Amino acid sequence: MKKIILLLFVGLGFSSALAEDSLKEQLRKAAEMLKGEVAKVTEKTEIKGREWYHAARERLTTTREEYLQKAGTALAGWKADIDALKEQGGRDYFKTRVKALEEHHAYAAKEIEMLSAITEETAFRARQKSADKTLWTLEAAVEQALEEAGL
Repeated sequence: MKKIILLLFVGLGFSSALAEDSLKEQLRKAAEMLKGEVAKVTEKTEIKGREWYHAARERLTTTREEYLQKAGTALAGWKADIDALKEQGGRDYFKTRVKALEEHHAYAAKEIEMLSAITEETAFRARQKSADKTLWTLEAAVEQALEEAGL
């Protein structure tokens, strides 16, 4: 009887060691996969940040007319994307996101409209920084929603 109990404990110890190794292997694989995903997101964020930085520098050197024309074109493109997302439908939370995108777009359009009404160059450039941030956040939000919707 003692031998059977001893063999049972040895067997349980051995199987728990195997289960522990299997768990360790699964955790290692999950950690590697997560590390890869974090690296992709970090790289994408860094690239987008560099694009926005260069776009900001470019916008400061562009003329007022060019800036307003480019902003209008970008807003029109994002409006088309938002409309495509709206037609997509989906779950309630996604509909809420699309509604938020519409409101963000309306705010950005109003900000560009206010910016075009400014006549003084220094005031225009000062407000341009705020408009850039609004446009960039709208762009990022639309891209994220499009990616989530699979478009």
